[in-house]
Amino acid sequence: MREPIKTPGQTVQQKPPNTVTTASLPNSESLSDWHRNGYAIVPDVLTAETVDRLLMLVETARRREDRAEAVANRSGVYALRNLTDVIPEILLLLQLPSVQRILQNILSAPAFLVRSTLFDKTVGANWGVFWHQDLSIAVCERYEVPGFRAWTKKAGVVSVQPPAELMSRIVAVRLHLDDCTINNGALRVLPGTHISGRLDAGEVETAASAKTEVICEVPAGGAVLMNPLTLHSSLPMTTAEHRRVIHLEFADFDLTAPLQWKYRIPVTQE
Repeated sequence: MREPIKTPGQTVQQKPPNTVTTASLPNSESLSDWHRNGYAIVPDVLTAETVDRLLMLVETARRREDRAEAVANRSGVYALRNLTDVIPEILLLLQLPSVQRILQNILSAPAFLVRSTLFDKTVGANWGVFWHQDLSIAVCERYEVPGFRAWTKKAGVVSVQPPAELMSRIVAVRLHLDDCTINNGALRVLPGTHISGRLDAGEVETAASAKTEVICEVPAGGAVLMNPLTLHSSLPMTTAEHRRVIHLEFADFDLTAPLQWKYRIPVTQE
């Protein structure tokens, strides 16, 4: 048995009183708040057996530090890009009814996977992340299309920032393989910030000062669902624990031609 985490809904005093709260959603029906808040928590997406299997696959893959997809420092691999290329078994997650129900509640058309990444936070890779939005997508090739900007290439994959209205239609599903609390770097979000589109540095600072921050504490097997434009961050961990997360991004729309998604893997409907 895993040790229980703190009770969902418990207030965590990381800032002055009334500025930080925790949040949890007991079931998928509670996703009605998704469009207003830009995030949601579902604590029971994966079974314990599935989590154990994923942990074995992840730890085996992390030993291959020579892979182009591996992001490492002296302590070892702490992230894996293009995770479905590294661990094809990850695609079985798309067949889970729990994952399919989440996507059916949020997206308006049949969903497909467009990005997959593993993140870990350990003592040897213990980073803090400032408030930011996720602004890039992976595409097959570079074409100059109005509204698409800031081209990059990492691990052989071309990325670009699409218009904000397209980015806001993506849903990130962060599947937790470890109990995640404020002590081991839980995600922090600023609810409702996704509705303002792409924010500049000054707007980010203003929102961080004015908004109520939420700590997304999640048990192993649970998920944080997030609109990429929702401002989010995390603090360094204060305990010697892993915080392994499989980060999956889904969409339900095609890109402006001739641009194409690099990954477009349909979600299997049972």
